[in-house]
Amino acid sequence: MNTRTCLAGALLGISALSACGSANAESDAPTDTDVTLVEGVTDQVDVLDNTFRPGEVTVAAGTEVVWDNGGRNPHNVLPVEGEDWGVEADQFAPGDEYRHRFTEPGTYAYYCSLHGTTTNGMVGTIVVTG
Repeated sequence: MNTRTCLAGALLGISALSACGSANAESDAPTDTDVTLVEGVTDQVDVLDNTFRPGEVTVAAGTEVVWDNGGRNPHNVLPVEGEDWGVEADQFAPGDEYRHRFTEPGTYAYYCSLHGTTTNGMVGTIVVTG
């Protein structure tokens, strides 16, 4: 290869690398306990044996949340307050999923009554922003 071709290739590689990522990409990454989403996007909560992951999810109003039962046991997803959403264990076996679209801002606490109480054990929270 001649010098001109090598130089052009090196400059192309440098410009491609500088276009990727940002200086604070690590600080923008979601954590297991708090995920923020954009309106209309679907977010997933993994339902494992004795835990919801992430335990707290923050979404914009209009986001559909999907609970995916990846555990070995049936579970339920019950709201601590209200009765307009949730799923019972007979409809949420391993491999099943439950979906609910949150349209009103607020904090929605939920739990699995088979593996916890309203405040301890298998509990979770959906925070819906305006």
